Formats: sequence, structure tokens, C-alpha cells
Amino acid sequence: MKITVCVDIMGGDNPYTELASGALAAAKEFKEDGLFVVMVGTEEARASLSELPENVRFVTANSVVEMTDEPGCVMKEKSDSSLATAVKLCRDGEADAVVSASNTGALFTASSLIIRRIKGCRRAALGSVIPLEKPFVMLDCGANIDCTPEILALYARMGSVYAENVLGIKSPRVALLNNGGEPHKGTPVYVDTYALLSNDKSINFVGNCEGKALPFGACDVLVCDGFTGNITLKLIEGMGKFMSKSIKGIFYKNALTKVAGLLTKKQTTNLKKSLDISEYGGAPFLGLAKPVIKAHGSSDAYSFRSAIKQAMLYCQSGTIEKMTAAMAKKTTEEPAE
Repeated sequence: MKITVCVDIMGGDNPYTELASGALAAAKEFKEDGLFVVMVGTEEARASLSELPENVRFVTANSVVEMTDEPGCVMKEKSDSSLATAVKLCRDGEADAVVSASNTGALFTASSLIIRRIKGCRRAALGSVIPLEKPFVMLDCGANIDCTPEILALYARMGSVYAENVLGIKSPRVALLNNGGEPHKGTPVYVDTYALLSNDKSINFVGNCEGKALPFGACDVLVCDGFTGNITLKLIEGMGKFMSKSIKGIFYKNALTKVAGLLTKKQTTNLKKSLDISEYGGAPFLGLAKPVIKAHGSSDAYSFRSAIKQAMLYCQSGTIEKMTAAMAKKTTEEPAE
């Protein structure tokens, strides 16, 4: 099965050469799986690359969306950017999915207005896979700051479909991120959301989940608004880096600790891997008509390669079709307003 992933190699925190290396690595590693990569970048970026493999094509764009740009620029003064070009190629059927490490707001804006949402989805969400001991998907992670109970319930259904089909979790446990386990905890929006999720028979709702329970496999899908989710995501990422740095400091303190480090190297390597966001590489915008993966802005070559792999798996899983069917079924079940 041929899967074409369009990758924007411009606009990340690292140079385009780093992202291009990740794209080429993915093309080589997953060639036998049917992966074809369309790289989008400036003429300067193309000139820096040697002859491309047979499963890689380069498309030239005229501008770049910077991290400091307003999201709407991608539809106006920078409609010819590498980001906008990648999204348009996907819309026009020249690619099955999009991967970009560029401006999150701009990617969300372009994807929502150009690729558009699946029928029955009122709002797309940024869903990030959190790589702890037992990975789970959290949404929203920053696309939508203000959410109604109905929107959060929609996230729960989309996250459940994604966890089951992409992460391979049967009957995924859905939880609502909150400041307590009781149904009455949280703001009025979260109290009302709890009631909606409790009555939704299409998901396996397990109740509220406090932040302290997240590292211990409390759920498979975590639902929250984008403000709360983004803070939680960045705290987990920061703690992962802190733990990795602290463990390394302990084992390099003296000769005795270095010996202990060698004896426990396998275990510490596994721990580091479980905290490493580069293993998944990015976060999907759930609810769009085609897979769009927001790679981390700080992506290195390996992380960007992982984001492309995630896009490929997203396409192979048929999740978009299953999510569309789930949304359609729920829409027919809901009474007209």
C-alpha cells in the first residue's frame, strides 16, 4: 500500500537540514512499507540536498511561516509558504498526510480551512501521545483554549477511536483531567462534561483523573481543554528532561557510581526512552478529513522521522474513516436542537 506523506521542512526551531535528514531517514527506513515522501521547502533548501531517492520528491515554496507569525498569515500574505503548500498538496490528493514542525496555530488554521474537518466534527483537537510507561493520548493539547462540555465530549469520542486504531488499545479507558475524582469537582464546564461522558455509551469512561495519577496508567485517553492540556504536556516534557539529566548526574558523580551506572544501563535506558517525546515525534490534529501531524517545534532528525512514521501509521489504520463513522452515528443519535 503506497502512502504519500507531505512534509514541510521549514519553520521549525532547528535548521531545515535537520528536518530534511529526518525525512530522508524515514523514506529509507519505511520504503518497503510503501512510504513516499514529498518534501516542501525553499529553493535554498533544495540546493542543499544532493540527488534524492526514488521515493522522495521535492516541491519548492516561496516563503516560510515563522514561529512568531500570526496564525492567519498562512491564508493571506504567506499563502505561498511551505506550510500552506504542503496542506494544499494534501487537499488536492497529491499526498495522504501532512507533517510539519512549524507554527502550531498556522498549521491548525491552514488544515482546518483547507483540508477541513470530517463531517459531524464541530472542532478539531491537537491530540498528543504521552510516552510514559503506558502511553496515552491527551487532547486537547493547545489548539482550543475555550471548550464547551459538548466539545470535550467530542474529544473523548475522537480520542477513543484514535487510541483503539492507532495505539492498538481495545476499549480504551477515557478519563477527564480534573482536580479531584468526584463528579462534582472542577469548573462548571468540567462538571457538565462529566455528566455527558457518563451517559455516552460509545466510550469507556472511567471518571475524573488527577494529575498525580497520569504516570501510573490511569487512562488511555485523557480529555481536557487546550489551556490545561498544553500546560500539562509541557510539564511532563520538562520533568522528563529533568529526570534524565538528574539520573545522568548521579551515575557520573564518581568511579563507584559509574560502575553502578554500567550495571543498570539497560534499566535507565528503558526509563529514558519511556520519557522521550521523540519516540512519537508529534501530535495529530484529530477531527480533520486527512491526517495532519504537528511535529515538535524542536524536532531533531530522529524526532521528525518518528512524526512521519506516525503519519504513515495513521493512514494505514483507517482511523479517519472510523472516526467519520463514529461522528455520523453520534449525530443521528442526538436530538435536533
